[in-house]
Amino acid sequence: MIRPTKYTNIDVSIIGLSAEIIKLLSVDRSLKYNNILGKIIHIKGESAKENFLLALNFLYMLGKIKYYPEEDVLELLKV
Repeated sequence: MIRPTKYTNIDVSIIGLSAEIIKLLSVDRSLKYNNILGKIIHIKGESAKENFLLALNFLYMLGKIKYYPEEDVLELLKV
């Protein structure tokens, strides 16, 4: 589901989930991985799990988030 089609649900697509992750991290500059995943599932539903990691990878490649493995924390770098 990396490549969107006309049947792709934008809410659980990589772009849609990335926007939601940025919204969450805009409120709290850093959150634990499990907290973000739980909030995304609560907001978007179980189907969001499928693209969650891809959305995190997308944001990381754009330089928007940084991951600290020692604390298992994601931090928003730029808005």
